[in-house]
Amino acid sequence: TADESEVSGVVVPSALEEAKEEGGAPEQPKKEEATTTDGNKDLNNNNVYDTIRYCMVQNNGAQTDDVTLQRLIGLKTLFGKQLPKMPKEYIARLVLDRRHKSLALLSSDPATFGGDEEIIGGICYRPYPDMKFAEIAFCAYRHLSK
Repeated sequence: TADESEVSGVVVPSALEEAKEEGGAPEQPKKEEATTTDGNKDLNNNNVYDTIRYCMVQNNGAQTDDVTLQRLIGLKTLFGKQLPKMPKEYIARLVLDRRHKSLALLSSDPATFGGDEEIIGGICYRPYPDMKFAEIAFCAYRHLSK
């Protein structure tokens, strides 16, 4: 019903307010301890995924700035390397198509800023807002960035 304060395990904000008024609060999920690549626990509790950045990029024609074009070319290069049997012309056509959008995962390493190595993963998709649907064209990540 609409009066329920929890739907599929998600706490509705009104339930949080009620819990605060009653002097209690719903239990917060515990943070998982991060582990380093050698299996040791990270004492600082910093998660590797906290340092990954992302951005949405799309070809807007003449209005597209240099950084966006550089990231689109970086995604094209990544998809070309990770999908070797896919024709490069097809990858370029979809990534640079104005109807497609891309989500780029970026490395936080300052040494890679502005180059192809900055892109560590990405998804290229075409949204169909009228149908509330998106078609994923490409999804890839750099092998060393798992």
